[in-house]
Amino acid sequence: MGRIKFGVYKAPNTSGKEQQSCARLISKGTMRMEDICEYLSDSCSLTSADVKGAIEALTTYIGRNLSNGYCVELEGLGHFSPALKTLQKTDEKGKTVFFARADGVNFRCAKRLRELVNKDRPLKIKRENVTSNELTDRKNKMLKFLQNNPYINLTDYAGINHCSRYRATEDMKLFVKDGIVIKMGYRTHRVYSLPPKEEEE
Repeated sequence: MGRIKFGVYKAPNTSGKEQQSCARLISKGTMRMEDICEYLSDSCSLTSADVKGAIEALTTYIGRNLSNGYCVELEGLGHFSPALKTLQKTDEKGKTVFFARADGVNFRCAKRLRELVNKDRPLKIKRENVTSNELTDRKNKMLKFLQNNPYINLTDYAGINHCSRYRATEDMKLFVKDGIVIKMGYRTHRVYSLPPKEEEE
């Protein structure tokens, strides 16, 4: 469940040559700001609001310095630099004039980040194995998991349902509210289990 998954597809063929096969990522979803803030909040003493504020400040810092002509290096993450697009036009005298404008950001991955991504060999699966589950389907998978395990955490839930940690968190809030599961522990040690059965009188 913790590996990159891919499918093999035929690349578009416009040259008349033999069609080539290529591997394409089968994404489990997109991790967004909420996921990052919650993960970092669980990993340290900062609140989700503190983490979000720090990320927004970092984004502003990088953007401002790139616009001022600097490159930005974040050790362990990567190197950011302004991306330029070359343009040309003809002036009144018929002379070609070249100029450039900023056209986004170049990113060069750091060695440490690349090593983390390449830790395990990607797993080939069929495309139809990855489906979008409705809430009921995700709940049923969780209940089946809890039949064989005393508790489940957000990582387990996201893994068996191929969803983001944010989606897992939102689902669990709803399940706790409805009394389907109870939560125990705190932050990185938080887990969820089935509520205890009431003893018959």
